[in-house]
Amino acid sequence: MARKIPAPSIADARHCPVCDTRVGIAATKCVVCGAELGSVDEAADGTSVGRRTAFPDGGHVRIPLPVIVAGVMLMLLGGLALVLVSVGHNPFVHPTATVTPVPTIVPTFTQEPTSTPTQLPTSTPLPPLAHTVVEGDTCILIAVTYDVSVQSILQLNGFTQACLLLVGQEVLVPVPTPTAAATATATMMPLALTQAARPTHVVSAGESLSSIAAEFGVSFSVMAEVNGKLPPDYAITIGEMLSIPVDMPMPTAGPTPTETSLPPYPAPRLLNPPDGAAISSIEQTVSLQWTSVATLRENEVYLVSVEDVTDNAARRISDTTLTTRYIVTVDVKPHEAVPHIFRWTVVTARQTGVTADGRPMYQPAGTTSVERTFTWMGIGVAPVEPSTQEVEQ
Repeated sequence: MARKIPAPSIADARHCPVCDTRVGIAATKCVVCGAELGSVDEAADGTSVGRRTAFPDGGHVRIPLPVIVAGVMLMLLGGLALVLVSVGHNPFVHPTATVTPVPTIVPTFTQEPTSTPTQLPTSTPLPPLAHTVVEGDTCILIAVTYDVSVQSILQLNGFTQACLLLVGQEVLVPVPTPTAAATATATMMPLALTQAARPTHVVSAGESLSSIAAEFGVSFSVMAEVNGKLPPDYAITIGEMLSIPVDMPMPTAGPTPTETSLPPYPAPRLLNPPDGAAISSIEQTVSLQWTSVATLRENEVYLVSVEDVTDNAARRISDTTLTTRYIVTVDVKPHEAVPHIFRWTVVTARQTGVTADGRPMYQPAGTTSVERTFTWMGIGVAPVEPSTQEVEQ
């Protein structure tokens, strides 16, 4: 019986005949020196076991199929990696994210709107009025008619102080500046009597407006206002019928309360005529004007004093007015064709009572203005006495 020779196991190894390096059974070439190794095709018992690599010791080994598949896959993956690297894509390097620069937006500042100051409406001066001179017109008469100063007419027309006018001549008159009206006091009027029940009185010789007011026990200022009598003279004529405002009597005398002393008023500032002005001989009146010191109370007036100092004060006026203007009438104008010097002052006065004949009494309530003078002369002809007799206050 023949003895079986066991086939070499995979664990068996052989050596390279050249460098004696131990190699595997299936190896065909030495991995060290590269020498060719012999191969074994059959096992010792004669059965075919496939191609085997022969080693010096006669060992054989079979390559497993998974190893072959893994090798093929590695070769394919290696080829694919080479292709990717050649086109610039390296699969073994993690790509670095490219940071795209974002432009920084510079903030813009909106300018605040420039505040435009609101223009306040300005008053447009009115054009002057045209006055056609008629017979008897003078600059003072025109000024009184239009309630303006004589000086403004002279300056606007370029006239001299003589102010010579011709009939039919056009004279420019400035529009007077409106003044704020005095605030009305909330005084309740008695309703016991009505205006229809007011009695009337016919003026007789020797009577004045103030004496009539005192006789009926009514206020002089109310009496003048009701009958349309204006300062400075409050003139009435004999035979004139006056309305007596008995529905507005003077306050009944009673316990006199302690009055709080009022502060004195400042001196009025004189305006026209200018100091030393020469009034033409053809002028029949002279308009005196000054500034207001305050809103006058019911018992307060302006006391105007005018005297002819050339004639040793033969002509002297001391009169009252509620306005800031006083007209010196032709009665004061000198008769001689020689300039006379007139001196005038204004002071605020307060009524303190009435005289025996009913005339109001006043005392200064402030500082007297500075003195001013003007010259005025006549035409050398004595005036004709008026036919109508007038009774002055």
